[in-house]
Amino acid sequence: MIIQTCPVWQGRDGLFEVSCPKCYGSGYRPEEDKPFAQCHTCYGDGTIEVSVCPRCCGVGEVDEDDDEMDVEED
Repeated sequence: MIIQTCPVWQGRDGLFEVSCPKCYGSGYRPEEDKPFAQCHTCYGDGTIEVSVCPRCCGVGEVDEDDDEMDVEED
């Protein structure tokens, strides 16, 4: 197990911005009748403010091994 500083959180304190998970940072979330509808989560900004990192859950550290895919050999 290799522990490293979270690459997303980077030891920050307080709120920080992340790419909107609903529109993937575009600010738009197309609907059937509205192809250029503004995202209702970020209100067209493309980012949202969060107080807890979605990657490390606010701990500030992650296990580097979790980033690697486990591949089983036959």
